[in-house]
Amino acid sequence: LLSRMDAVVVHSEHAARRLREELRFDPARITLIPHGALDYLTRLPEETPLPPDLSRVERPVVLCFGLIRPHKGIEVALEAFRSVPDAELWVVGMPRMPLDRVRELAAAIPDRVRIVPRFIPDAELPAYFRRADLLVLPHLNAEQSGVLHVALAFAKPLVLSAVGGFPEVAERDGAAVIVPPGDPRALAAVLNELLGDELERRRLSDAAAAAAAGPYSWEGIARRTLDLYSSLRG
Repeated sequence: LLSRMDAVVVHSEHAARRLREELRFDPARITLIPHGALDYLTRLPEETPLPPDLSRVERPVVLCFGLIRPHKGIEVALEAFRSVPDAELWVVGMPRMPLDRVRELAAAIPDRVRIVPRFIPDAELPAYFRRADLLVLPHLNAEQSGVLHVALAFAKPLVLSAVGGFPEVAERDGAAVIVPPGDPRALAAVLNELLGDELERRRLSDAAAAAAAGPYSWEGIARRTLDLYSSLRG
């Protein structure tokens, strides 16, 4: 299939490198165009507020959002949170796996883990992201994540596993802290450090906002996409 393509668009240098090295695909036919920040969610005509039990939370909130699947590393986040006092972990999203182990780990951290195991429609989503002090994606493997691009739109400080294109958000944009995948101790250390450092959280937030308005803006993405089509037509 790839051999028949005049051009292939990838969202990260990691994906481009895989095409070059694993599939020996012609580098001249690879174009890197990032996935855009999902900023439409920040300006919905109506937003649904948090449920009352969540709106009453006063402690810092670490949000783990999105479909709950084995590769998302939810168990890693829960194990890490044993060593993260005075904060709450919210696991929010539709399950695509049994939750027995997730609930077992959560029960060992009483009163500091909340699980919302259902689909969250667009109107409800902003309230979760606006409330979060940190957004964590503890994935064990991944190429990209739509949740990451929602977090950029909401200018959230990010803690990401070193998988797929995630490290590029830290290395190129300075908008995330990277941790090894599957390492609860390292994740706990970073969460504690950031929860105790408001200035660093603000720096990450500013970097996320700049990235959303810059390389991940739809205007820039549209321009680069049109340039690619023009070059092919020419």
